[in-house]
Amino acid sequence: MSKNRVILGLAAFATLAGASFASPQEPKKTGSDAVIWAMRVINTQEVNYEQGTGKGWSPTLAALGASANGHKPSAKDVTQLNDALAGAKEAGYKLVYTSGAPDKDGRISTYTVAARPVKWKEGALSVYTDDTGKIRGTSENRAPTVEDPPL
Repeated sequence: MSKNRVILGLAAFATLAGASFASPQEPKKTGSDAVIWAMRVINTQEVNYEQGTGKGWSPTLAALGASANGHKPSAKDVTQLNDALAGAKEAGYKLVYTSGAPDKDGRISTYTVAARPVKWKEGALSVYTDDTGKIRGTSENRAPTVEDPPL
């Protein structure tokens, strides 16, 4: 298992442990809270996907919410992903998922997710995450990157 997968697995565990009092059915979040929650759920679902398929990270966000390569996500998994994405969109964010190219064995070893407000205004937060599991952000009117500070 690569160092990034171990780090992401630990990040997902910490996210789940920290969110143990929350549920996917909690009240709707707004703004940056919604998009940060969406990033946490996506990172966790990526770990579930990788462990369930053995093929690395998902090729698309849609693959995290549907059966893929023999991986049968639980109803809870699908609900969390759908709620996270819906929450981010309702809060006025657009998410862009990019997977790395598959290697010769079909394994995807990288992914990124960037979320920007559909209508940027002063103080709005753009958020970035990747296969390290770290969530980063910027309040500048630009796309977030791996160079931004962790949130």
